[in-house]
Amino acid sequence: MPNPRVFTANLGPKVAAVTTQIDGEPAAVINTQAAYDMTLRRQAAWALLCVGLDAGLILGALHGIRR
Repeated sequence: MPNPRVFTANLGPKVAAVTTQIDGEPAAVINTQAAYDMTLRRQAAWALLCVGLDAGLILGALHGIRR
């Protein structure tokens, strides 16, 4: 099972997340503004789901940016 990497960064008001692969493993960058914007949060969740993260990791990542 791949070990996904999830990072946060300020990606602007319209980009929810960026997904890629690093050394053949899934990686994602979540917009920090998703902590306050429900639309960005929902879009980030879909992006993370499409990159192959499971629901528990997605919820953990999104909860982590809300702190």
